[in-house]
Amino acid sequence: MVKSVRMTQHGPGKARHPSHPPAHPAAAHHAPAHTHEAPLHRQPVVALFVFLFVGLLAWRGVHEPGTWIHVKTGERIMSAGALPETDPFSYSAAGKDWTTESWLGDVLFARVHEEFPRRGLKALKSVAAACAFTLMLPLNHGHPLLAGAVLCLGAAACWPQFTELPGIFDLLMLAALIRLLRGRGRFTWTLAWAAALECLWANLSGSASLLGVWLVSLKAIKAAGRTDHKDLPRFLAVLGLVAAGWLANPHGWNLLPYLSRGAFAPEPVWQVGGPFTLYGAFVLAGAWASWICLQSEFYLSMTSASLLGLSLLFPGLRAAAVLAACPTLSLALAHFVSRRDATLSRAVRWALVPALLLAWHWRFVRMPYGGAAGYGVFDVDGAAHYLKAQGVRGKMFNDLALGDYLVGAGRPVFVDSRRGLYDEDVLRDGGEWPARWKSLVDKVYRFDYAVIRNLRAAYPARVLDEDPDWRLAYADDLSLVYLRRSGANAWLVQNTAKPLLRPNKLWPDSMDVLLKNPRQVPKLLEELDRWIVACPDSVQALLWKAYALDRLNLSEKGERFLELALGRRRVDTDAELSALCGFVLESRGQKGSARRAYWRSVLLARGFKAQGLEAAVLRRLVGLNREWGYKSLVRELEARIEALEK
Repeated sequence: MVKSVRMTQHGPGKARHPSHPPAHPAAAHHAPAHTHEAPLHRQPVVALFVFLFVGLLAWRGVHEPGTWIHVKTGERIMSAGALPETDPFSYSAAGKDWTTESWLGDVLFARVHEEFPRRGLKALKSVAAACAFTLMLPLNHGHPLLAGAVLCLGAAACWPQFTELPGIFDLLMLAALIRLLRGRGRFTWTLAWAAALECLWANLSGSASLLGVWLVSLKAIKAAGRTDHKDLPRFLAVLGLVAAGWLANPHGWNLLPYLSRGAFAPEPVWQVGGPFTLYGAFVLAGAWASWICLQSEFYLSMTSASLLGLSLLFPGLRAAAVLAACPTLSLALAHFVSRRDATLSRAVRWALVPALLLAWHWRFVRMPYGGAAGYGVFDVDGAAHYLKAQGVRGKMFNDLALGDYLVGAGRPVFVDSRRGLYDEDVLRDGGEWPARWKSLVDKVYRFDYAVIRNLRAAYPARVLDEDPDWRLAYADDLSLVYLRRSGANAWLVQNTAKPLLRPNKLWPDSMDVLLKNPRQVPKLLEELDRWIVACPDSVQALLWKAYALDRLNLSEKGERFLELALGRRRVDTDAELSALCGFVLESRGQKGSARRAYWRSVLLARGFKAQGLEAAVLRRLVGLNREWGYKSLVRELEARIEALEK
């Protein structure tokens, strides 16, 4: 007679040998559910590295001009003591219903900006993101080094949404709720704290706060699937409290229409092209991990799978989905990786992983994108100061990209980034204005002045330069101000001569004809000096003055202006200014330095997909390399130019 033996699973593919004695019942009762788990203990070294990595990643990340909308909304809420009911920022949408679904986040942003302009909000978003990812580390406390590596990779996949927007609180609230709800023991009323977290979330960032209700619903679904349903009524009671917490916002049920905005936006704020991204890798890996851990970690698996699915439909949820997938992925990988304790020496060696990721981020994100448009980086302070000092009034036109900055400057705008507020015609007029300018001015809006970006390579300001009724009144590295001669500010321009300079063009050789005319030279130099005085921070004005002095054989004087320009950080982060710097250096005979400046401009232009600028700079490089006899490189560059111009 053969005695049957019951095989007990101790892990994937592992069974206890029949000769092994059975474990003591008490020991079996207290044993961890999975062999890749260990009793909960703190990992301060790994946690510190994760916190620092994510914090530095966010601090050195990208920025978002929409921050100005939230700051100014918070200021209005504090001054009025009530939420706005109609749009207060745009004259083209005056009287239209508009309010904010993130009033508490807006007020917090306004207070932080008031106390610590620029850097305060950078620090706030960095700490919020770092805390969110660090909170997820103990969910796989048996493999802290593995969990930390996955979290660092996840943060690297989330960098496009580490911006100064109330949506950054989605990550923190999501992590706190997952930590609270993930416990697999019997029901305890400590879960009722989820209602308080949900209430806070609904007021900080209402767009995505409904996810909190979904997380608690998953917990109730898990309870309903058990053979013992004693805890189900308690979970349903907590779900009711959480739903009440979600409704405890100024809008109540009316918050639902706003779910198409904010975190549920149809397009992400930042997007880097290419067939492969870390986010795409996390979608595939997260789906695999959810399947692997479905039976052992139902709650985490369903949370990550559902959020990853939603992120495919709503790109604004990508960061939240990656964050939720990190613990599931590390738990799944732990089935195939032997456990290693996180000793101090191992943790220090492991720190090379986040260090390499930071280096990657610096090279491929910080360098090409760190100086891009956004809160604290790009602003229209110079143009706003000119408008205020000169008393410019009337109806302003602004292109779509400048709307949020002008809201921050306190100017009633024509259009800004709030696409749900404006009619499609207004959005089209703000985005495609160069092709529609004449009809917009003469037949539709009757603008009195215009504030547009100083895009030299594309030269959209050509339509204004060629219109005799408009006069360029102000220019800096970032923006241009035009006044209408027949508008409300006619008194400012009627008796002034037409400017000789064209600072909205890419190359300064437009001055060559004037510099050859002895009668025009004094006027041109005087205008350059007025430009430098009016815009002391302008790098372009300094470079143009250096170029003009070089052409007048006053290179020693021009050297001083060139040194001042090269000392400004914007030269290294602005593609057009880098190209201009290369042009001035080439005209001085410093062709090696010019080549480096041109290539820096090409890389920046390529990062922002500015194909027209890239082609223009590559033509300058073709001339240099042909002069040096690099025929093969010239052919490569010409092929690239041809591809860009197709």
